Amino acid sequence: MKVLVAGAGLAGLNAAWELQKAGHVVEVLESNTRVGGRCWSDTLPNGEIFEHGGEFIDVNDHTLRRLCAEFGLPIVGLGISFDRRWQVDGSIMSPEVLGDHIAALAAAAERLAASRGYRVSLREVAREAYGPDYEKLPYCQKLFATTTCDPDQINGIAIARMFQGHAKSYVEHRGRVLAGNDAVAREIHRRLGDVVRFGTPVVEVRQADGQVTMRTASGAEFTGDAAVIAVPLPKLKRLIATLDLPDLMRKAIEGRVMGAAAKLNIAVSGEAPPKGIQAPNAPWWSWSTAAPEGCDVARGSLTSYAGGRATMASLKLEEGPGHWLDLTRAYRTDLTVSDDCVLTNWGTEPHAEGAYSMPGLDWEPAQDRVFDQKAGAIAFAGEHTRFASLNGALESGARAARLLTLI
Repeated sequence: MKVLVAGAGLAGLNAAWELQKAGHVVEVLESNTRVGGRCWSDTLPNGEIFEHGGEFIDVNDHTLRRLCAEFGLPIVGLGISFDRRWQVDGSIMSPEVLGDHIAALAAAAERLAASRGYRVSLREVAREAYGPDYEKLPYCQKLFATTTCDPDQINGIAIARMFQGHAKSYVEHRGRVLAGNDAVAREIHRRLGDVVRFGTPVVEVRQADGQVTMRTASGAEFTGDAAVIAVPLPKLKRLIATLDLPDLMRKAIEGRVMGAAAKLNIAVSGEAPPKGIQAPNAPWWSWSTAAPEGCDVARGSLTSYAGGRATMASLKLEEGPGHWLDLTRAYRTDLTVSDDCVLTNWGTEPHAEGAYSMPGLDWEPAQDRVFDQKAGAIAFAGEHTRFASLNGALESGARAARLLTLI
């Protein structure tokens, strides 16, 4: 069987890899000039590797960890807590308080679902859970930044259920690939061989007479027996115009919201331990992570992260990194913050057109499993079809490959 794959991010690459291992012929069409998509590693002037995009590898990210073990790619600890962030006054919430916040959000969501149905925004759930001063609560600031979307436009019931249970299974440790997270994508690409066509954006997909055809921006057409569509959500919304999809699948795609986020990676120095600190009275944060040889001293890099267009606008990113760099330097006095920095704005990145996605207001529970089926000879992959993480993208690719090879 010949399978076309649209997108060479982690989802598309893993789908192609699983299909090729099963004996099928794959051809991958990618708009960019590199593999990895939103998994993209780079190097600061001082030699420190940083991530433009996906960074954190959770302890339960089994698909990603299995691939790293298979490829011989070491994962090293970050030495910081992701969900429990330090405040500028030197305080940090306990695991028990974190659990209470998650439980309060879940309980508020279920109360609102019982009284109003599922069309409830994240802002409404947060207000119900934490009271009128919810926006000042550090956990709520973290929640809004993490989802990367306008809290009035995404579904609070879906998001509360997504996080529910994290308190009971909470494990602090997270990691990163020592050589950069995109080493996973690059190794899959190496093993696949010369099957990725770069600079080849797919603009139309059709299926008829047992064949799937993809037309590219140049007008070239590629045909296969089946296909995986693993492009970012905004592109997927355009591609489904020519496809016959189940109503619930179309609703899940059209109703989902793409978020925006930005990262500022900065070369730093000093003897401070690794630490993630919330910006004072603002929904963004910064972190320094542990050096590979030990967790007592941070690496020579600092990352500031902002999620959501409103937060990004407050940082004046349209003018460049200067304002955000000044704000970071003003409160990260534990480190010497240099001027050497790299700003990545996923809200304006042309290949991804955003950071990652969340369920929209029209979400309903049945949408959570809608991509566990094919649409004819097409399977869908990507963070928007599984879970908004590096591991979620990889899992979605493996699922798409299984769907296409089921007898």
